[in-house]
Amino acid sequence: MTGMREIKRRISSVNSMRKITGAMFMVSSARLKDAQKRVQNFGDFFDRTADIIAGMPYSLKHKEKRSPIFIVMAGDRGLAGGYNEYVLKTAFQKIEKYGAAGIITVGMKAKKFFLNMGKEPILWYDGMNKEMPEEAIEEICRRILDEYKRDSFVYAVYTHFISPAVQQVRVARLLPPENRDLKQNLDYIFEPSPEELMNMAMKFHVKISLYGFYLHSYASEQAYRMKAMENATHSADELLENLNMKFHRERKAIITQEISEIVSGAEEYLH
Repeated sequence: MTGMREIKRRISSVNSMRKITGAMFMVSSARLKDAQKRVQNFGDFFDRTADIIAGMPYSLKHKEKRSPIFIVMAGDRGLAGGYNEYVLKTAFQKIEKYGAAGIITVGMKAKKFFLNMGKEPILWYDGMNKEMPEEAIEEICRRILDEYKRDSFVYAVYTHFISPAVQQVRVARLLPPENRDLKQNLDYIFEPSPEELMNMAMKFHVKISLYGFYLHSYASEQAYRMKAMENATHSADELLENLNMKFHRERKAIITQEISEIVSGAEEYLH
């Protein structure tokens, strides 16, 4: 009976956990649909803005003379599969190559990770729900533009959302903007000059990029969490099936033993 009580206790425990993972799967699915829509709606504007900035034929006067700044975007919570692990591992490897770097974290997991590694962020933001506050974007923008003027390059490490099944950790150079040649069949006339225009557009470029990176990170987190909760629910179902089979075997063995004892007792009484 002790074995059956233990199995029943485990069945009850797994059932409770399955309800939690099932509910989290449903919540993450709903959030992912909303986040995916926001990424798609913002995506064209984000991509076109990045193309325009990257296509400006300005001369790169800044040289990376000081330690770079890394903006690392992770989640506030766990239970999201490898989402936090992948982005933080990538960020740490990049930062280690420089030896020293300023770190700005978005998300509780990123802040705790770097504090545990002995690297205190110069700015950190957590407790955000679906949106990156305007105040946070403004403060980060002011700080990194100031650092950029002092010849620090600025990089962002985030998870790029491609589809619910595919997400990629990316390291993007935010400042100075990635520069590339214009297509040969295009002939743009810039007024004012590309350098002046870039200085005017820099803050806008940074704010748009930060918001875009956060949208991609948030959507990716929901995709990871949805998949993790789906896997956890399936595992709970398999465990419940095994526990129920074990419970019935134990019950059958006890009933068989009781019948044998009754038959043996009856035979002794008759004899």
